Amino acid sequence: MDSLLRPLLDAPPAVVYLVCALLITAETALLPGIVLPTLSTLLLMGFLAERGTLHLGLAWAVAVAAAVLGDQLAYLEGRHWGPRLAGRVGRDRWERAETAVARCGVPAVIAGRCLAGVRTLVPRVAGSAAMPYRRFAVGSVAAAVLWASAELLVGHTTALMV
Repeated sequence: MDSLLRPLLDAPPAVVYLVCALLITAETALLPGIVLPTLSTLLLMGFLAERGTLHLGLAWAVAVAAAVLGDQLAYLEGRHWGPRLAGRVGRDRWERAETAVARCGVPAVIAGRCLAGVRTLVPRVAGSAAMPYRRFAVGSVAAAVLWASAELLVGHTTALMV
């Protein structure tokens, strides 16, 4: 296992934090980000924290900040270009998603962060559905904290077993 991870174990921590932050941000900030391996990224960050390459608290802060930044950019995209995005996804599906986000509010934003693929779309749908920004931001931060904490701790704990 160490031979596969050697490049990351040997990379300067600042580079590892930066690459991880870019991946996490891009997943929600960019529609093609839907294919980025953010779960693997968080697990790896937790693993590297246990190995001493990264600091767990800083890894957590980077992951949360990157997730929140990506969400905010996607929300703004939905706010400005929601109807255009609806055409790409399908108007019926988009409208059902807007209705669900408007009805459920913050819990929808939190649940969306926990589902791969959905986390790329929910901030855009929330913006398009005109969810009040403050409510969205609260949900985004809460979701990022829960998501990053859980995934980093799983990676950290798994490293203890290896």
